[in-house]
Amino acid sequence: MKLDDTMNGLRSVFDSAAQRTADVLEGSRGFVERGKLRSQLNDYYRRLGRAEYEAAVNGVTSMDEINMLIQKITELRQQQLAMEQSAQRGGTVTCPTCGKLNSAQDAFCPGCGAQLR
Repeated sequence: MKLDDTMNGLRSVFDSAAQRTADVLEGSRGFVERGKLRSQLNDYYRRLGRAEYEAAVNGVTSMDEINMLIQKITELRQQQLAMEQSAQRGGTVTCPTCGKLNSAQDAFCPGCGAQLR
């Protein structure tokens, strides 16, 4: 009887430690993903600045590239906001279809509509 109680207590401790480890790993993945997104966003800001400079120096021949960069920055900022909100609520999940990060509470990806759970 005492051995069973001890074993059950140890299982409980190990299960708790495993859950904490999983939580830390998930938090680390989220941190890395947010860092990648910030880096990507900064790259698009640099590209937009370069395109604006070239347009100012050489004259604007087409706004297509500038508009595309602005659209991409807007999308990335929305994704960044969603990630930050999701991190505050308790986690993210990556869409298996399009790769967008979504709230762990989302049932479907707002990017492509794929089922997340």
